[in-house]
Amino acid sequence: MKIGVVHFGCASAGTAQIVRTLVEELSSQSYNVIGIEWNDTAKQLNLKELNENTYGSFGANFHVLNAFPITIWNDQISVLASELTELDQVILLGDTKVNVTDFTGKLLQVPVSIFNNIDDSELTLGYDTALNSIVENIERVRDTASSLSYGKVRVFNVQIPGAENSRLLHDTALAVEAEVVERVDSTLIALLKQHIKQKEVNNEGYTFFMMDQDVDPVGLEEHFGEFDLDWKVVVIDESQCSGPYPTALDRLLTNQLKKAIVEWSTSDQPSGQLIIKDKTAVLKEISYSEGI
Repeated sequence: MKIGVVHFGCASAGTAQIVRTLVEELSSQSYNVIGIEWNDTAKQLNLKELNENTYGSFGANFHVLNAFPITIWNDQISVLASELTELDQVILLGDTKVNVTDFTGKLLQVPVSIFNNIDDSELTLGYDTALNSIVENIERVRDTASSLSYGKVRVFNVQIPGAENSRLLHDTALAVEAEVVERVDSTLIALLKQHIKQKEVNNEGYTFFMMDQDVDPVGLEEHFGEFDLDWKVVVIDESQCSGPYPTALDRLLTNQLKKAIVEWSTSDQPSGQLIIKDKTAVLKEISYSEGI
């Protein structure tokens, strides 16, 4: 039996562990694990057999499978599906915005996302690590800001990955007591100006504005010309949201998902989506007409 595996988005340490477990446990049971990648140079699908020789002597978190661009997958789904007909099962590591309408084999969606944006799933693998990483980055900025006095309010515009007013944005803002900039309109500008005035009255030297990639922090500054501010932009990219050291919660989720994926792959279970309920991986059956 041939089992394909593809992942979308950042390559978290948890994702690497899932792929390694598939290779180690399924290969010993005469399953062929096939990595599905996109060759951007040749503009074509790349299938590679994954086995212990794939990662050799590299560490446990070494990424043996490159991320597949989700836009290319969705745009070329009919072609890709025809090229993947030889696979009996396909495991998709990523969010649910994946087009699978032309697939005929069994599919399994696994909740991997730094945005915690999968319906019915309480958590996604990678979210807790991303949240903690962003908060740690902001707290380092706070340590520096609180140790220096500029005689004016320092506004740190923290821009994080995402473009959909995500849960990651709002949870981070709550954790660091920052103002959320969802959109730039007159109501929000008025609220932010009042916030800065209060900082000046309290002689507080800094504040944080949190925003995603839809908001332009440089353009936002134009609305605050009446203030004497030290305007800073702090960009936290996706690579800073995941790393080789996942949080304990993400480690727990990784172990739950690994077991659930191997069980699904080796048993006669229907296509579906794994979701997290009470920190346990549960299979939610989904028909092709519903999409995955």
